[in-house]
Amino acid sequence: MSIKALKVAKAALKTPGVFAGGVAFGTLGLKLLASKDAKKGYSVVLSKLYKAKDGVEGTVSNIKQHADDVVADAKDLYKKEKRESNLQELEEK
Repeated sequence: MSIKALKVAKAALKTPGVFAGGVAFGTLGLKLLASKDAKKGYSVVLSKLYKAKDGVEGTVSNIKQHADDVVADAKDLYKKEKRESNLQELEEK
């Protein structure tokens, strides 16, 4: 153990009420986390998070598709303008 951890443990032992309260709170918290109702609640929350994740992934995919369309249109427009510019240069010569 480090010296800092030993100092914290020593301070906790000086105030047994705080130490006992911490142990009781930790034990109660562990029992609450391990209960069937809590596990059911965690499952419900996780399922909703997965549903939200699917929705976000769908939206991101849609945005990517639209961005790809815009980029393709921009490339086509650039090529057309470049072709026209080259034709004008040839005509001027």
